[in-house]
Amino acid sequence: MKKAIVVIAVLAIAIIAGLYGLNHYRKIQKQQLEQTSHLLASCVNQGLLSLFRLQANDWHKNPGFVLQQQRSLNESVEGLPEKILEGKSFKKWEYAVDICNKLTRNSNLQHITIFRPLADLASFEMSDAATFKSRKSLRKRKKTIGALRESAQAADRYLKDLRSDISTQMKVYRFSDEEKAFIQKQINTEVLDYYQKGDFSLNNANVYLERLSTFYKLMAENPKAYTVRSGSLYFYDRSLRSKIDILNRAILQGESEFFSNYTQILDSKQIRASGF
Repeated sequence: MKKAIVVIAVLAIAIIAGLYGLNHYRKIQKQQLEQTSHLLASCVNQGLLSLFRLQANDWHKNPGFVLQQQRSLNESVEGLPEKILEGKSFKKWEYAVDICNKLTRNSNLQHITIFRPLADLASFEMSDAATFKSRKSLRKRKKTIGALRESAQAADRYLKDLRSDISTQMKVYRFSDEEKAFIQKQINTEVLDYYQKGDFSLNNANVYLERLSTFYKLMAENPKAYTVRSGSLYFYDRSLRSKIDILNRAILQGESEFFSNYTQILDSKQIRASGF
């Protein structure tokens, strides 16, 4: 009888210890998953903050801002793991750091695609009348306008592409379906739910670029129809002058709106306390 009582007592202690160990393990796993989620949410947030700074830039005054922001974003993201990690590193944390670095690299590439052509468009070289007759300059202008078309498409789908990139990166690493769902929910709750697609108009951007393309093409294809004196255009061909005048007025009137369009890629839904 006494032996049975001892056995039962030992089993009870083992069960209690096992339950305590299981509970402790689950607690650690939950804490680690929360840290992992917070790191990734913070990483995404830094990329979006960088986008908002780029949206607000004056490309005529500060054409090198893309590279400045690229360095700034890299530095901000580099410091996140040390700020967020509590305790020792763990495998899922290392996954999250890798994902964060890839998301940041992709954000920088996307920002370059969207905003670097704006700096090229704002340069004096694009509007220098002395080079309108140059075929070489026309090819360069065509290249810039082509890059701007890609830029407009990337700006239009920015938030969609970001969500897709996050989902793709999550699939690469060994998170369970439950973990991926938890992390995605946290990224949405902490960051993405506070942002929405802005009023960027792909159609308006393309209309402006088509006018610009037509203007440069006409100028390059009709070198004998005009001359440049002291930076001003003098036309021998009245028909061409009429076409150019109409195009030029539309371009000048639409320039400000075109650049302003790029300030509306994303909007904030509401004000929130900064914590990243």
